[in-house]
Amino acid sequence: MAKIDAARRAEIGREKRARTRSQILEAGTMLLAERPPEALTVDAIVEAAGVAKGTFYYHFQSIEELAAAVGAKLGESFDDLLTAARLELPDPIARLSFAFTQFLEKATSDPAWARLVVQSAQTPTEFARGIRAHLKADLTEAIDQGRLTIRDVELAADIVLGIWLQVVRGSLEGRAASDLSDLALGAVLRALGASQPMMGIVSDGVG
Repeated sequence: MAKIDAARRAEIGREKRARTRSQILEAGTMLLAERPPEALTVDAIVEAAGVAKGTFYYHFQSIEELAAAVGAKLGESFDDLLTAARLELPDPIARLSFAFTQFLEKATSDPAWARLVVQSAQTPTEFARGIRAHLKADLTEAIDQGRLTIRDVELAADIVLGIWLQVVRGSLEGRAASDLSDLALGAVLRALGASQPMMGIVSDGVG
């Protein structure tokens, strides 16, 4: 019985530590949506999380480590959006179109998430580099197929991300049109000089 009680106490301890870490992570996520990591303090985080400063340092060694954890969590949310259906789309422009509209619709429906993405995209985080790498992979394939008039993949990535960020900023300021996703995607494809995705491939791939 004593062994069982000890095991249960250990389990309760782990659960409590996990909840506390999640609490700090949520507070960091909320604050990082409003300001860059260099403008964030441990005092602000522990106040928002309702924990002691020593508790913060038990779970994270620095603001940078917390920001990295927030970025990893944000990356997971992108993975959730880009389901296996997206990866099954054989056409690179269809994949790009699917990802762009999914991200934009998520941003317009979840302003806090959108603010965090905007902040993350402006700093050279692992998250931002990962998003750009996936985008460049699709763009490179489209360029190799002769599907884009823009031949420079870095410029093409700048165009896609620049339009996405500007549209999201507009939506956060209340300037979102009802057909925002279609209008923004059309602007991206025109700016890239892209041929249209294979007919039906987006709906077939995600439905």
